[in-house]
Amino acid sequence: MSVDQTTIGRTVPIADLGHQPVHRRILAVALPAILANLTSVLPAIVDTALVGSTGTRLDLGGIALGSTITGFILWAFSFLRIGTAGFAAQAFGARDEGEQRSTFLRALGLAVIFGFALILLMVPLGMLGFAVFDTGSDALDIAGRYYHIRMFAAPFDLILYVIVGWLLGRQRVRDMVALQVFLNLLNIALCYLFVVLMGRGVDGAAAATAIAVGISCGVGLFVVRAQFRGLAPRSAESRLIESEKLLGLMAVNRDIFLRTFVLMAFLAYLVRVGAQMGDVVLAANHILFGLVALIAQGLDGFAQATESLTGQAIGARDRQRLSRVVWAGSFWGLLCAFLIGVALYKWGMLLLPYFSHDVDVLKLARDHFLWVAAAPLVAIWCFQLDGIYFGATRGAEIRNGMIIAAVFGLAASLVLPPFLGNNGIWMALYVFYVMRALPLVFWYGRIPRALAR
Repeated sequence: MSVDQTTIGRTVPIADLGHQPVHRRILAVALPAILANLTSVLPAIVDTALVGSTGTRLDLGGIALGSTITGFILWAFSFLRIGTAGFAAQAFGARDEGEQRSTFLRALGLAVIFGFALILLMVPLGMLGFAVFDTGSDALDIAGRYYHIRMFAAPFDLILYVIVGWLLGRQRVRDMVALQVFLNLLNIALCYLFVVLMGRGVDGAAAATAIAVGISCGVGLFVVRAQFRGLAPRSAESRLIESEKLLGLMAVNRDIFLRTFVLMAFLAYLVRVGAQMGDVVLAANHILFGLVALIAQGLDGFAQATESLTGQAIGARDRQRLSRVVWAGSFWGLLCAFLIGVALYKWGMLLLPYFSHDVDVLKLARDHFLWVAAAPLVAIWCFQLDGIYFGATRGAEIRNGMIIAAVFGLAASLVLPPFLGNNGIWMALYVFYVMRALPLVFWYGRIPRALAR
């Protein structure tokens, strides 16, 4: 009988997956995923704290712009993680070991091609990005140095997306967590070495991340290679060129790419609006957006659990299991969002002095902190729905819903900031969150109906 991992440290027969208590399965994936996700944003927060404590507000603004442009370009390819997780989960639910293997290899090929293309196009992409963010700030030169150092690791970033997505889809949660914890602890250690001990500032922060990603990519490939030994024989690799599978992968990845591009473009635009208000607003919002990103990664653990288990339910064509996964994932996600919101409201502002010693930056961050504390309860709905649709590989709805949200969010960001200042930026972000969720709620019925055909 084939086996795979569904709980930490324990191997469970694949045939028993549908009979396990759904709440336990959600938590078995979500809790380790939250740990892994939190470690994935810790390096950016540590970079901000170390650079903010040793440098000036210009350095902080520079790392804000540099990481925004770099993140925009790299995360536009996050479809390599999302699409791989969805297809791997469906193959896992269908007990098709050969397709699990082929899913990884197809996505790996795309990651290598796209990664080296990004290196070749690094300069023109950077020129375009800096032109968009050219608000006259002196921080732009510092941002350029961060960007060019960081982008040399682009192929490794994209391969890591594939590795993490494949491990998540197959519920190899322990391996996924171990890999991400290794990556991010190494990143933090190297950042401390380069920024604090060697005094390399923003350049050192970028180099630390690039080196850590490269080393972790090698470790991740070793982990996947070890797992391949327990899957279908090498003859299954002939599936790589199956036209239907390949076209399906490309279609879903195209839609997720467009969805992610629109998402990152909108968030980058909000950063640009803040930069136009001055270096103090840019630096304060960078700190607050970093905390929002930390919240999002924590909540996304439940979305990832829902994604993986949704994919397996669809692979098994089990409509009842799908319903149980959706409701259980939403319950735990909402509970987590409530607890995070309460904790932030009571103690969150105590974190701010760790990110900057600039009095003006800290005052502005405190004045706007309630937006951060309320974010979990507003954002949880779109995160959970994303997980459901990713697991179902419903690329068209994912893409169209994000476009609708961006249109409303952009309208709000054009109208509100001139009257409300920085509060208008945060209100536009909330409009964006709400409109990400509403279309997906309306379209949800298409997913279970598809299983009934």
